[in-house]
Amino acid sequence: MKNVNVVVIGFGNVGRAFVKLVSLKRKTISEKYGVNISIVAVADSRGVAIKKEGFDEYEMLKMSELPRSGIYMFSPYARQGASIKEIYEEVEPDIHIELTPANYVSGEPGYTNILFALRKGVHVVTANKAPLVLHYNEIMNEARARGLVVKFRATVMGGTPFLEMLGSMKSHEVEKVEGILNATTNYILSEMHENLIDFDQALKKAQAIGVAEADPSLDIEGFDAAAKLCIVSNVVGKPIDLKSVYRESLSKITLKDVLDAIRQGQVLKYVATLDLQNKSAFVKIVRIPKENILAQVNGTLNAVRVKTEATELFFVGKGGGRIETAHSVLDDVLFISLEKVVKK
Repeated sequence: MKNVNVVVIGFGNVGRAFVKLVSLKRKTISEKYGVNISIVAVADSRGVAIKKEGFDEYEMLKMSELPRSGIYMFSPYARQGASIKEIYEEVEPDIHIELTPANYVSGEPGYTNILFALRKGVHVVTANKAPLVLHYNEIMNEARARGLVVKFRATVMGGTPFLEMLGSMKSHEVEKVEGILNATTNYILSEMHENLIDFDQALKKAQAIGVAEADPSLDIEGFDAAAKLCIVSNVVGKPIDLKSVYRESLSKITLKDVLDAIRQGQVLKYVATLDLQNKSAFVKIVRIPKENILAQVNGTLNAVRVKTEATELFFVGKGGGRIETAHSVLDDVLFISLEKVVKK
């Protein structure tokens, strides 16, 4: 049995979902793959819980029920405070999971945490987009120099293996990537079309069911979709800067706009486009004929069309809900555990 020690940094919705998922799946994973996923430390902005031999299934399940920023309450293993340096002095992880909030100004604290882990010889899995958007080359160069891997499947279309499939198309020249990359805004537009309600009503409904954050600006101002375009651009080897992505705010959309589109047999969608031939990237409100396949992607689903010199592919699947994202994080952990971690 291969024992893989994991630290989880960031314990919001995805962090709690991940810990719960491991508690439910660990026995099956060990039987199927011969890998024991051992979570030895979990930290958030207020504290850390550490158990060098790894938390058992019951402890992880109870931990997942803690409120946001509540890890310091997980007695007897928790304490307030603790830097990442102090955590690494107490445990020796094989995989570092970075689930801190995205900061598109500096990439912190995720960027520093990821570099720290790599410099300690630890593989990284991240669902935090910001460090990759702002410092992709620095992170990947550091990993390559040390024979380590950084996996980030959860950052784009979290409920699908889209980035893995895109990265595998090595003989293709990607010309264009376009699609619906943000679940929150797609849900809002779907509600406006289906129930003929205005933007504010649709947003409040999205917040009430947990699809939108209390502060939804990263979604409705296009930052989230633009960040995903930047990650896609790096995966296909033609990086773009976040500042170069034109963003149109969804907040200006009105019920009148929706009704006008419906009368003309169209649907409004918030579409992110990476046009590599024309060297442009943008996130815009687009009118699409209702027969178009993108027009039929509703609710929290994401969809993306990839055009290469040889073919055109279409991917559709769940966006970045906490459960879907947690599964993607666990898939990355398993890939590293099976392919890269060599200790027994």
